[in-house]
Amino acid sequence: MPFAEYKRLLTQAYDLDKPEAPAPELARWMQFAREAHGPVLEVMCGSGRFLIPLAQAGVDIDGVDASADMLTACSQKCSELGVTVALTRQFVQDLELPRRYALAFIAAGWFGLLIDEDDYRVGLGRVYQHLEPGGELILEAETPALAPARSGRWFGRWWDRPDGARIVSRELGRYDPATRIEEALGIYELYADGRLVETEMNNWVRRFWTDTELADELHRAGFVAVDVVTDADGMLLARARRPATPR
Repeated sequence: MPFAEYKRLLTQAYDLDKPEAPAPELARWMQFAREAHGPVLEVMCGSGRFLIPLAQAGVDIDGVDASADMLTACSQKCSELGVTVALTRQFVQDLELPRRYALAFIAAGWFGLLIDEDDYRVGLGRVYQHLEPGGELILEAETPALAPARSGRWFGRWWDRPDGARIVSRELGRYDPATRIEEALGIYELYADGRLVETEMNNWVRRFWTDTELADELHRAGFVAVDVVTDADGMLLARARRPATPR
């Protein structure tokens, strides 16, 4: 089961909710990108929260994501800011790009959207193949400690667009501690002048990872120098390399 394709209203709500990358996280990815000394790929780049400021800073970076609406939003921002990046719509497990990278990264726990064994194993293998020999993969993953406390209950939020329209969301999630997988349903509604003018439904899933499980999967994919630590926010930060010489 591939992760859900985030649609238009969800994308707009996401950008209203997170208009800029958090400074500490951006600084960390900026450091990793500059230390790579080569082209960078952001996997599951979304609407460009990290990709765009990295490109603005002169990082040679490409982006890939499965959501057409997220990539449209990213492309529009790039155009407005005069930033040129190569954006490709692909699932991670279908990754097929024309060049190889010194660094690939998956930020903000988005790796957890790959829940099926076939998807995350094939996905890690595809990323491995797109790294230069000695290239590095760095990804963040959420742990069970970050799993939602509420399950089986509706909750809602809203965001006001600059044009005065309002996006309202209602979300229902259920988390299974046995599988460490959350399934969620989000209903997003657009109101203009007090009238409902658009509705969309988004479904998504998340897997929550342990450090040993994630390390095992990286080794299985062929990576070496695997290191998985828990950062200050309680997220797993995993670093791994493609061997510099064929194994």
